[in-house]
Amino acid sequence: MPTCARSGAATGTTAVMSSPQSLIDDLESALRNGSTERRTEIMRRVADLFLGGCDDYSEAEVALFDDVIGRLISHIEHRALAQLSHRLAPIANAPARVIGCLARDDDIAVSGPVLKQSERLSDADLVEIAGSKSQQHLLKIAARARLNEVVTDVLVDRGDSEVANEVATNAGARLSNSAFSKLVMWADGDERLATAVAGRPDLPPHLIRQLLVRATDKVREHMLAATHPDAQDEIKKVIADISGQINKAVTPRYYAEAKLLVRSFSQDTAHTRRKLLEFADAYRLGETVAALSALSGMSVDLVDRLIHDPGHYGIMILCKAIGSDWRTAHAVMSIPRKGVEPRSLVTEDVYEEYHRLSVGTAQRLLRFWQVRQMKTAENELDDGVIVPRDVNAGAA
Repeated sequence: MPTCARSGAATGTTAVMSSPQSLIDDLESALRNGSTERRTEIMRRVADLFLGGCDDYSEAEVALFDDVIGRLISHIEHRALAQLSHRLAPIANAPARVIGCLARDDDIAVSGPVLKQSERLSDADLVEIAGSKSQQHLLKIAARARLNEVVTDVLVDRGDSEVANEVATNAGARLSNSAFSKLVMWADGDERLATAVAGRPDLPPHLIRQLLVRATDKVREHMLAATHPDAQDEIKKVIADISGQINKAVTPRYYAEAKLLVRSFSQDTAHTRRKLLEFADAYRLGETVAALSALSGMSVDLVDRLIHDPGHYGIMILCKAIGSDWRTAHAVMSIPRKGVEPRSLVTEDVYEEYHRLSVGTAQRLLRFWQVRQMKTAENELDDGVIVPRDVNAGAA
């Protein structure tokens, strides 16, 4: 139940309450000794009065309704609260504190309508709720007609696959580069999400190649269809380039020697961290991948896949997840790799993005991606599909 504290209601100081004075008297009586049914009936009558003239009420008059309804909502059942939420959600000047209480209710039947629709909720309200409530709450917020970056950042950070898809398909949602990077990474192995992200006209150009690398033919076709004709040639060129690289991949990349070397000291975590920086600074790709595998507990194959993606975000979350400082992360992301476009990593934006990313968030994203990749690999084996590996970067 909502737990918002309310002050006492005024009983005749404004014109709005002068005609329904009996409601005020009934309210005081119901709060003292009335039943839940009686309180619910009073609340409905007050809501009817508000909705009957809400277009003409001043802020002071709306505030009075806010106070009166607010005194009642902690004393009525959830079914009546859900009805109230549904009625108030589309009202632009709905009582703000009541809307705030309804939006924070754990019961999605109560909170859902206002989370999805009410204009009375600020970005700060939405960020707070998205940061602490259930996936159902996040899904309702993700469906709002307009969402600013500060809200979508939290939704993408905390949301599950359903929330991510809702955000990606919401034309009124504005996304930061960081949010886009996370969605592109999450889309690896999720055709529905990949199609949704590919269909966004605001997808940053530097992420298009990363999305295309792992996209299915269906997603690539969708990207071509959704792209302006003037830009389709560039998409086709990237697809042809990617296909050419895959066709050359006839032999798996082996890390046997690098794994043996790292295994000789991997029990000493601090030493392994120092060696990781040493390997990355020396552009020793095989040893770097093997050290990242040892520190993260991920297979060499999955680390290899992350480090060879065109974008920097996947390897960035891996470095953050194992607690690497910026010096080490930057060195790892800067290792030259054939078949991967050079990354302009010495930028303030990437530096700030790395420091904004928390270790906990990075670990959660990494686990999510890892599980998805393992499921994708299992499906490919079940279907008899052998995915060739790109060996252009060389083996250790």
